[in-house]
Formats: sequence, structure tokens, C-alpha cells
Amino acid sequence: MALQFSGVLLDLDGLLLDTERLQFEVGPAVLKGMGFEVAPTFFHALVGVDRATGARMISKELGGDIDGAALDRAWNEAMDERMRDAIPLRPGVHDFLDMLDEQQLPRAIATNSETDRAKWKLQHAGLLHRMNAVIGVDMVKRGKPAPDIYVMAAETLGLRPEQCVALDDSDLGVRAAIDAGVGKVIQIPDMVMSRDLYAHHQAGSLQEARAIMGF
Repeated sequence: MALQFSGVLLDLDGLLLDTERLQFEVGPAVLKGMGFEVAPTFFHALVGVDRATGARMISKELGGDIDGAALDRAWNEAMDERMRDAIPLRPGVHDFLDMLDEQQLPRAIATNSETDRAKWKLQHAGLLHRMNAVIGVDMVKRGKPAPDIYVMAAETLGLRPEQCVALDDSDLGVRAAIDAGVGKVIQIPDMVMSRDLYAHHQAGSLQEARAIMGF
């Protein structure tokens, strides 16, 4: 049975943009450049986490404080260099957005990235013009896993969360969408498989998500 909804709420990194694996690549190098080393597997815990929370988690892992502003600058510089020529997309992104266009479904980005950074990535990836709204972590009081981002994303489309379907790759994002009261939540894991299995539906790709949505 096709899902009934009036709007679509989309995570960004790991769902539309194939940037999570870039984060896994640059993270250890950035920290090493600042004089720190952590196990590569630690970065699994950072999937879906906003930068401020990530800095606190890294500090805890290292057993001492780390300069969050310096870390953010170094991380962004390293990511910008990796994304300088192009930002890779997850498979099926354009087909999925074409389907939303055909169905005349409004869509909003709901991301733990800061809004300007999210818009830059979308613009650089050639996707910004295909979004009706972009809601970043700096636009709300609390980032994911709190529900604020998904609540605001739905409101920006003129909808209630229960009128929407949300797609996210991370457990943190799924928790945020569920707690926001989103009608249906589809999880498409990227670099890290779900531990919670909390979403209404699990999918292996955007194509599978389309089928779940009834298109």
C-alpha cells in the first residue's frame, strides 16, 4: 500500500550527498594534523552528529579538551579540498528528485549541517534549485536527535510533521524524525548500519525508498 503524505523531508549528508565516506577519510588526518590520533572506527559514532557535539565527543575520546573552532576550520578546509572539483551524489538522487517533481511533492532539507554550509554543498552539487527549503542546525535550538529540525522543516513547507515522509541515513536522524511526529520515516543507512531499527521502513537505496513510497 502506498504511503499517504503531502511533503518530503530529506537528510543531506549520507542520503543525497556521498560525503560520509569523505568525512571518514579526512577526519583521522585532520586530528593527526592537530596532534591527536583516534581509532578509525571511532568515526562511526560521529555519523549524523552536528559539529559542536562531535567536538565534545572527540574531546571525551581523547581525554581532554580540543579547540572546537580550530577543529571546525581544519575539518572544513580538508572537506572543501576534497569537494573542490565536485561533490559526489548517492546513487539515484536525480531519479528520486525527478519523481518528486512528477508527483508535485514539496521537499525540504533537514540537516545537522549549518544552513549556509548545507546550501553551499547543495549548490556545488547542482541540487539547491531543486529544494523548496533548507533547514540547518543553526536555525533551531537543538540538533538531531532532538526533533526540532524536522518540525521546522515540515512547518516551512506549510505542513504538519504527520503529513510528511522523512528519509534519513542515521539512527540520530531517524530518532529526530520519529520524535517530531513525522508520519512515516524511511531509513537508508550509508556507512553505518542501523543499530536501533527504529524507522518505520528500512531501505537499501533511494530506488527502494521510491517503491516504499508507492512510486
